Amino acid sequence: MNALANRAESAINEMAAILAAYPAPDKWSPEQRAQAVSFASLLDTAQQLIIKKRIGGINYESEKKTFLENAGRTQSRHTQTAYGYALGRLDEWAGRQKINVLELTPAQADDFVYSLKGERSASSVRLDVSAASSFYTWLERRHEGVKNPFRGTRARPAKKIDVDIVIPSPGEIEIIINELPPDLAAAVAIMGYRGLRVGILPGLSISGSKFSGFSKGKDVSGALPSAALEAVKKANLPLRGPFAGQLANTLAKKIARAIEKLYKDGKVQGRYSVHDFRHAYSINEYRKDRDLYRVSKLLGHASIQVTESYLRGLGEVD
Repeated sequence: MNALANRAESAINEMAAILAAYPAPDKWSPEQRAQAVSFASLLDTAQQLIIKKRIGGINYESEKKTFLENAGRTQSRHTQTAYGYALGRLDEWAGRQKINVLELTPAQADDFVYSLKGERSASSVRLDVSAASSFYTWLERRHEGVKNPFRGTRARPAKKIDVDIVIPSPGEIEIIINELPPDLAAAVAIMGYRGLRVGILPGLSISGSKFSGFSKGKDVSGALPSAALEAVKKANLPLRGPFAGQLANTLAKKIARAIEKLYKDGKVQGRYSVHDFRHAYSINEYRKDRDLYRVSKLLGHASIQVTESYLRGLGEVD
């Protein structure tokens, strides 16, 4: 490969010298025009060989490890973990497609994003795209020949919540908790009765009635409602790490499959996902007193403007 790449570089220099001696394009002879077309094809091939040579010298796993160790502005453990899972999904997809990740084209990047849409929520897909795009931008700064194929993609889901989203009622949440296996029921109780994201569960720790963990790159803590705490105890899960060793995505899929069965059996009205329990919690809390500030603090939003936009997407705020 190196010998071919070196020959390609020499060929490019030779073609450039020939073209430099040409007159203006509008004065080219038919022979010169044909030669220019041939050169264009050869140049493309030569450039591809040079790129392959440069990419071939990159230790991908080592570069990915270094990137993940420094991922995110805050270098939080949650961000590093989330980015690691995102790049793992990209590696797995590229492997199935027999594509070298370092040679990913914009069209292939879009295809990867489209493949995620049927499996993950819009916000999760956006996070995966952000992680992959950040990684490629980082590689661009370190290695000539690598380009960010996610830059400018239109495949990324829009940052909004569908207004026709179906939310489980308090009664349905109770039915789901009673019907699911104890460990999954505990997860639903925590999400439905306290509004925590599924992403916090693997690192969740409970002490007394208090919980702590990481969500969206931030430390999160607060009080856990008694109904949620009782569900964890009923499942005989260790309070210090009730979901330790499990992946958030795996928990989400298990819960979705269990609820799908309940839906088919006519026990609930919707095919609810883990995100719907946070939505339900948000709506129920807001309806108590219409206090955006209080709900914003409960949800861990950066501002009440974020909460207002979030609830508007759920049809609760005009």
